[in-house]
Parts: sequence; structure tokens; C-alpha cells
Amino acid sequence: MTRHRYILILILASVISLAYYVPHYGLIYDGGLYASLGYSLVSENGYYFNGYPGDVPPILPFFLALFIGIFGENGIYLVVPLFSIIHTILCFLILEKRVSTELSFLGSLYVFFTPIIFYDSINVIREIPLLTFVMASYLVFLWKDDSYKKHALLGILSGIAFLTKSVGVIYTFPIIVYYLIKMNKKVAINILSSVLIVLPWALWSYSHFQTPFVSHSAYLLPQMGSNITTFFTRTLPIFFLGSFLPILPLSILGIKKSEKTFLLFGFFVFLSAFVWPVQEARYLLAGYFLLVYLALLYLKDKRKNKVLAFMVIAVLFQFGATVTILKTNVVSYGLLDEAGHWLKDNTDEDSKVMAQSYRQIYYFSHRKTYQIPQDPSMFERTLERCKIEYVVIDSYEKTTPEYAREFFGKLDPLITFKDNYGTVCIYRSPYYNSSKIDN
Repeated sequence: MTRHRYILILILASVISLAYYVPHYGLIYDGGLYASLGYSLVSENGYYFNGYPGDVPPILPFFLALFIGIFGENGIYLVVPLFSIIHTILCFLILEKRVSTELSFLGSLYVFFTPIIFYDSINVIREIPLLTFVMASYLVFLWKDDSYKKHALLGILSGIAFLTKSVGVIYTFPIIVYYLIKMNKKVAINILSSVLIVLPWALWSYSHFQTPFVSHSAYLLPQMGSNITTFFTRTLPIFFLGSFLPILPLSILGIKKSEKTFLLFGFFVFLSAFVWPVQEARYLLAGYFLLVYLALLYLKDKRKNKVLAFMVIAVLFQFGATVTILKTNVVSYGLLDEAGHWLKDNTDEDSKVMAQSYRQIYYFSHRKTYQIPQDPSMFERTLERCKIEYVVIDSYEKTTPEYAREFFGKLDPLITFKDNYGTVCIYRSPYYNSSKIDN
């Protein structure tokens, strides 16, 4: 079978798999921010969320804006799946440079069906777009030519990776290190093109926040290295559980056959997750490609039939694990869009809403939203001072203060949305006096 047919099968398999799951999971908390920034761009209101300048790098919101403009509000659900498909093809093309086409095909399927990667592929979140630009950088890096165009493209991709998520500069740094060690003067083109790509964002950021690279996670930087224990007790175990365990020792055996640049890439992936104060397995997503890459380097010289059988089993295991996890452990946020649409259709444009899922509600309702205070003493004051008219209480966000659930649990909601996965209730604020009549 030709490589083009393998790529076509990869596209078909990924499209069918994603098309089945994407409609069921709605918009998560982080996705609400990115989607709202995208909507702000397409509605020509600038790069703003809820009245404030956006404090995250702009690449994902830019693509969301593009798809909102083409497909409407639900266009946001197509962006990350598209990146996931491209990422899978990039994995195939990189693997193909070192192992057979058949193994490259199975290896890329293995990565695609890894539970955490697949889950992030069906949500509006930055990790998969980040990996796509990073893997594109490494694919270009492996090109045999040493032209100025190649170095310019490397710089552009590295800059875009950084503008997707700041850690992108760390993930692509091994490429710079390689050329510096080789004393390749063309690396200056690489660096210059990255600077030119990033410069507009730096200027915009400085004009609004007096810092060239604003990030809503920057407050965590002083705490780096403070949660190392959790890395070993939670993050790393979850990462390993998301793998077909027999592949782990094979990956270790393949280290000797790997390029040093990829090993340095892996080192930075694990180091950045290791020192980051918030410990989540999604910060190790790039590690799954490295595991299969190293394992295949070791296996490629073994008996072909046995190696292919092993990889088929590995892919089936990942597929089964993903289906099981999505059925049993993943919450659908689908009702938040219904609640937001109800607010959009049944309230005035200047109405103000309080919700713990305030990012998602903002996107669907286009109403000014406020987060529920964690401090009970601030609750009533916030409702009165901000003139909150409506309060949304949902079963999704586990950080919803218990006092708020108890308080509104005693009141009758204006409307309730309920399915097998959760409940969303909209209440009239008892502290807002208004003559408006609800529809």
C-alpha cells in the first residue's frame, strides 16, 4: 500500500472518530475563554474577553475567529479536531523518516488514540494546536536541505508555537541548540523570523499590560518547583496509565538509536512539566509521540510480522482505553450552550449574569458575566454592587462554592436544563430590583 493511501486511511479514521465524539462534549471552562476571544475578534470588538483585554497568546483564538466567521458559533468545535488530524499526519511523516510506512501508520494511530490526546482533540483547548506546530517544526527540521527558506519556516513555526502557548518556545528550543552547536550561521534567520512573528503580539501585550508577553498563568512562575512531589505521585502515573505499558521498556531500549535533538526535546517536555506548579498529565502530551518514536526505533530491526502484531495490539489497547474513559469518566458540558442561548434570547443586552462557568456562559449568551465569589461574605455584596440580574448554577464546575448551591437550592429556578450528564439552573437574583418581565 502506498504512503498516500495510509495517509488517506489516517484522515478517514480520525475524521470518523472525532465526528462521533465532538458533538457530545460541549465547551469546557478554558475553552470558554478562547472561544470568547475568537468571537470578539470576528465581531470586530478587538481582542477582549468580558470587557477586558485578552491575556493569553492569540493563535487559537485567531483560528476560532476564522471558523466562527465561516461556520457560525458552532465553528469553534471544528478547529481543534482539524489540528488533531494534521498532528496525526505530521507524526506519520516524522516516523516515516526512520521506520517503515506500516509502522509509521500504526505509530501515528497509537498517538491519535492515546486517551488524553484524544480527549484534548475533542475540546476547545490549546494543547493539540501547540503540538501540531511543534511537530511541524520538527518535520521541517528533518528536511535534508539547509536553505534559507527552511530556516525561515522553522522560525515562523516556532514563533507560532509560542503564540499558541508560551511553552512552545521551550519545546522547539532543541532545534536552535542543534544549529548553534553546528555553528550554522543560518540559525540567525530562524531566530529573526521568530522575532518578527512574535513582535506584534509583544507590542500589543505591552501596550495593554506593560509586559511584552502577558499570560494569565504568569502568576505561577514564582512557584515553579514547588509541587515536584505531585509530579511523581500523580502526573507521571497518569501519563504512564495513558500508555500501552509494554511500550515503555521498548522506548528506553530505543534511546540509543535516537537523534540527540529528539532526546533533548523529550528532556524539555518532562522538565517543563516537572517544575510547573500545576500538575496535570496534559502537560506531558508531547511525551506520547516520543514513547512510540523511541520504541519503533528499537523495533524496526526485529521480525516484521511480530512488530506489526505488537503495534496492532498497542493501537487496539489505546482505542479501547479511550472509548472506556470517554464513556465512564468524562463529563459533557452540553447544557451550558442551552443555558447561554436562553439568556441571550430572554434577557436584555445589558443584563449581567453570575456563574461559575462564566466563561462558557459569556460565549453563548454574549452577556456580561461574573464568577461566583469563593468568599461567602462577598456574595451578596457582589450581587448588589454589580447589579447581577441572573445567576447560573451548574453541576459541571466542581469549584462552585457549596454555599451558593445551598443558597439557590432553596429557590425556584426560572428554568432548568437537565440530561443524563448534568443540570443547569438559571435563577433570578433576589438582590436585584427590576421591573423587567422575563419571557
